[in-house]
Amino acid sequence: MTDTICEGRRIRLRKLSHEDLAQVSRFAFTASIVEPLDDPAALATAHAVAGFWTADAGAVAIVARESGRLLGTSQFYRPGPCVHGYELGYIIHDPANWGQGYAAEAVRLFSDYLFEVRPAAQRHQLMIETWNTRSWRLAERCGFVREGLMRTSGLGGETPADSFIYGRTRNDWWQEGESPVSLGGLARQPAETVRT
Repeated sequence: MTDTICEGRRIRLRKLSHEDLAQVSRFAFTASIVEPLDDPAALATAHAVAGFWTADAGAVAIVARESGRLLGTSQFYRPGPCVHGYELGYIIHDPANWGQGYAAEAVRLFSDYLFEVRPAAQRHQLMIETWNTRSWRLAERCGFVREGLMRTSGLGGETPADSFIYGRTRNDWWQEGESPVSLGGLARQPAETVRT
């Protein structure tokens, strides 16, 4: 399909389509980490403007490779001018699909893809609330390293939860060699010669 940006073993990542919006609208931060987009009209407007893809932020659909069924989304955005890369987020919509490896494959695949096509990005990071053991174990399986604790930094509640910050650098990615879910086994070029 022309909207596919990369494929893994069991999932592929593709641009979000207008047909995805009804499912996506059930989750406030599934198309954007920086603002809740659960109002169908606001979601449709945001999709029409840029298709959830700009120079500093974007969102993709996580779909089952064989069936094309929408499983969830993954997002990236530039968290601040001094961060030389992106913060990533992800959600698998249906709890029946949790724990099956879809999210881990999507996070690794999306991180690999963004390092490949955006050579100026030097790091990717994940902010994970400390209580979310499943999510921080996923980060570690995907090659992210726990770098610290940010107190009172989680999403919601009157007193936001503490969060771990996880990072994966371009050097980490480069030294890992070919990821098992990398871009179809494409050989990497030395970092200084990568073109976009």
